[in-house]
Amino acid sequence: MLTPEHPLERKAQRWRRGVWVGLLVLAGVLAIRLTVGEDPNATALGPPHSAVDSLNRPIAIAPGTFVRGSPEPEPEASDDPASPYWMGDESVRRMSMDGFWMQEHEVTNAEYRRFDASHDFPAGRERHPVVNVTWREAMAYAASIGGTLPTEAQWEFAARGRESRIYPWGDDRPTCARAHYADCAPRSTVDVLSRPEGATPEGIHGLAGNVWEWVMPDWFELGSTPINTASRRLRGGSFEDAPFFLRAANRNNDFYDGYRDVTIGFRVVWAME
Repeated sequence: MLTPEHPLERKAQRWRRGVWVGLLVLAGVLAIRLTVGEDPNATALGPPHSAVDSLNRPIAIAPGTFVRGSPEPEPEASDDPASPYWMGDESVRRMSMDGFWMQEHEVTNAEYRRFDASHDFPAGRERHPVVNVTWREAMAYAASIGGTLPTEAQWEFAARGRESRIYPWGDDRPTCARAHYADCAPRSTVDVLSRPEGATPEGIHGLAGNVWEWVMPDWFELGSTPINTASRRLRGGSFEDAPFFLRAANRNNDFYDGYRDVTIGFRVVWAME
């Protein structure tokens, strides 16, 4: 029997320690991999360091395919392209999407104040979405934490999922437990996590109602498209809007990048490496 001091026993001890260290490293790697979306085989490493925020955690949206647009017209739909109830730009098409990370909820007043120390808001609204922010200001905030605004396709994919849901939570009509819209009190913003029944299956809140969200139009390519005053897009509806505008496929067009309003906020996304 070998003694602990025997050279062969010491070599065996070093080998066993090496095996345990290797197993611990492997366990650590597996611990930071996250199962995302609905595909059990789809995994991704953790989010970018700049996305990790105790006030607004990033949610993984796995790569996948969905049907974008509206296959059936809504009862309120109009044939007039100038009408806000026009659905002509909601053409149906199947799209394949890369994975990305999206903030759990809209950027709040408390978050935005870290970016702009002069940002002022009423007491008690720290967890309400920041509003009166222009598209340019939203893009600057997103860049400051290493992200960007979602494209229209990313936003709709997060809201609809592979099932191409009508609303972020499913196909059932909005209620005040699911979304904050025109039928609900108060007639102003509410806490970003106050409508949990309206979250997506992945756990993203507020994609319908509370505030509209700035997105990057389909034609806009970050880094190559000039930032001009051509129309920008809004998605999701607000506390002033009817259920028609809360649909995930609804597109609110023709807003300049310098426009601001009490019904408009935003959230940030990051590419999935």
